Amino acid sequence: MKLPKGIDLMPSGKYKATASIGSGNTRKRKSKSFTTVSDAKAWLLEMNADMHSGTTYVGDDAKITDAYNEWVATFVTSKVSPATEKGYYFTGKILAKYCEGWLVKTLDRRHCQKLFNQLIADNYTKNTIKKIKVHVGKYCRSLVTEGVIKRNPMQEIDIRGARLGKDANQKFISISQYKQLLQALKQRPISQMTPYTMVILVILCTGMRVSEAIDLRQDDLDEIKLTLRVDSSYSRTVHDSKAPKTKNSYRTIPIPKFLLQRLREWRFEQNRLLMLNGHRNHEQHLFITKFGNVPDASSVNYYVQKLEHTICQIPVGQTTSTHSLRHTYASYLLSREGGNQSLQYVANVLGDTQAMVQEVYAHLMPEEKASQANVVRDALEVI
Repeated sequence: MKLPKGIDLMPSGKYKATASIGSGNTRKRKSKSFTTVSDAKAWLLEMNADMHSGTTYVGDDAKITDAYNEWVATFVTSKVSPATEKGYYFTGKILAKYCEGWLVKTLDRRHCQKLFNQLIADNYTKNTIKKIKVHVGKYCRSLVTEGVIKRNPMQEIDIRGARLGKDANQKFISISQYKQLLQALKQRPISQMTPYTMVILVILCTGMRVSEAIDLRQDDLDEIKLTLRVDSSYSRTVHDSKAPKTKNSYRTIPIPKFLLQRLREWRFEQNRLLMLNGHRNHEQHLFITKFGNVPDASSVNYYVQKLEHTICQIPVGQTTSTHSLRHTYASYLLSREGGNQSLQYVANVLGDTQAMVQEVYAHLMPEEKASQANVVRDALEVI
């Protein structure tokens, strides 16, 4: 029996179909073995049609982990921020952990859904899973664009059921706890303050992100207008200053007089400590550790939890985080006790959009809930 062009009988008795396009160094081939001539012929017709329409399937025999990392190195590295780049490489580690042995050609919607089902089962937060989904989705779109695969297997992947992360109650502390922290740090002798507690005091008074607070310089403080300027933040990834998170993050924040006085006192105390330890503050940072570095964000977070436990008597395991102080500050400003500030004003102070403030920060704090409930009761009583 004469075999069609592109199909050969192998010693094993199987039929090898080979589709190709181009010539010389540009030639691209794809082969597959079948038990029958008809199956080999059907596959060959499909491959030739795909190749001539731009789908080549070259590279689909590669391991997905290797191919993904190569794609990141080519199309992502040095083209995004260091923090974003780090996220893409984290996704590569996830693929290495959960997709070991997977080939690009095995990628289909069923495999991808299984991956994300497993991430949900292993208790990754929804935000983390969303980022992984974005990264893998972009990679798969690139495979389709290059003709390596025909369809994007990440379309309509369902991640419902992923946990939301921290409980809402762990994203802020109460008004009374907020006041306790603020009063304690306001009254603590300056000799007992550290760069970490000073950063926490600034966050309590301004709602700054911790990366913004630790990167403040002397010239960011306007002692006449009583303001602090935010025009940079500190990146733990590159260990240097970077532009703020968004264009809205460039802002000037009003501060109370007592914070100005505390910062004045701290300036002299910090210079004394730096001299004792043989360091100089060349870049005029407001906060420098005894080792001559800006405070580490994770260390600031540790001190937040420690202060919440010792001052507010919040049990270990129920303490919040540095970012919760930002949430609390925003919620306090929006409350009646904080002056019922407008969404626009709070957004300007935080360096966020009004929509973000409405979605993330405009929740009722415990005291506010109780107060409003009493107002409703009283209103009904007089009817």
